[in-house]
Amino acid sequence: MIKKVSIEYLQLGVFVHDFNCGGSDSNLYIEPSYIKSEDTIGILRRWDIREVYIDTDRGLDVGPSIDPDQRVVDVVEQSKSIVEDVNPAAPFGVERTLKRPAVPLKIELQSSQKITEDGIKVVEQAFRQAMDGSIPEVGPFYDLAKQMQVSIHRNRDALSLLSRIRKKDEYTLHHSVSVSSHVLNMCHYYGIPEQQSLDIAVGALFHDIGKALVSQAILNKPGKLTAKEFSEMKRHTELSADILSKAKNIPPEGYDIAMHHHERYDGKGYPHGLEKDRISFAAQVTSVCDVFDAVTSERCYKAGMESVLGLRIIYEGGGVQFNEELANDFIRCTGIYPVGTCVVLADGRSGVVIGSTEDMTRPIVQVLYDEKKKQQIAPFAIDLSQTDDIIVSYNDARNFGMTYDNLLKKFLLL
Repeated sequence: MIKKVSIEYLQLGVFVHDFNCGGSDSNLYIEPSYIKSEDTIGILRRWDIREVYIDTDRGLDVGPSIDPDQRVVDVVEQSKSIVEDVNPAAPFGVERTLKRPAVPLKIELQSSQKITEDGIKVVEQAFRQAMDGSIPEVGPFYDLAKQMQVSIHRNRDALSLLSRIRKKDEYTLHHSVSVSSHVLNMCHYYGIPEQQSLDIAVGALFHDIGKALVSQAILNKPGKLTAKEFSEMKRHTELSADILSKAKNIPPEGYDIAMHHHERYDGKGYPHGLEKDRISFAAQVTSVCDVFDAVTSERCYKAGMESVLGLRIIYEGGGVQFNEELANDFIRCTGIYPVGTCVVLADGRSGVVIGSTEDMTRPIVQVLYDEKKKQQIAPFAIDLSQTDDIIVSYNDARNFGMTYDNLLKKFLLL
């Protein structure tokens, strides 16, 4: 039997089915294996891994099982408390804002799809230039960032939704565009001036350019990286900064983000072990967005987490991996029910979130299923901010008789 347990219960002889290490680093994966040494448990603690999945048929059965559904309930309640407990003292000297979208999602998706496709081409060209030893052009990145910024001002959900619909072999290129869109969403949320937002967004687009010089066998390895391989993978931050140091018109934020987006608030990151306020705002916000996109994205070697579990990674990393208030603000900005999330309402109906409102706990839902009768119903949209109904839990697209991608394409992309 596969069950989730706290690492506090691990001991020699336990067979770990999944080390649940998606949040510790964007390229880290460990193959299933027995716990053969106390050192292994120590390593998991240093990586801030708190729970793992064990196979009791292949090894010892230890500790109480953690109910996955209860974990979802926990993060819902925790996230709601974050949304309700907004500190009026704005961080970094800026004000937070959440506004109702000016353009309907379906309309903006038409523009954002083109922006995303063009963005992937821009990033791909820069990676090719880096691999050829030439200097990437910065101008196209500013043009792209400006288009993304305008799209987010029209509807902040469109680009975020598209970041969830992509092929696993597109990860590296799509990741840069997705991280930048999350960064721009945060800048918009904080009310950061346009030019500064663009500078940070361009830095986010370039943040992994150094991976062009890292072996693809290491980046895509479907198994545990050796110490030497992990050391080589971590060099991408310095390689990125070196590439950008030669580029014309790169903003200071670009170089800084490239070098420091893997620093941690507790000082245990790399390459310089910076901690707390020694890490710039630009690098900190990119780090949060980088981790969230990494853990929720499908790769060639692992499936992506549901958004709610990705938000839990961010929540639990507050004060440890990330500035706690910045982590909480990311959850507020992203929303505890991001567009595309399957939810269940208190009245027994369920559907998919198709839009956000100024109240993060009450999005717009496309209702399409009756949980009591266990059957599909004629779809209709309901704005929860205008009703007394509430969301009580999350759902799975398979309960509606369709795949997640088909669900999104049918109700959001047509």
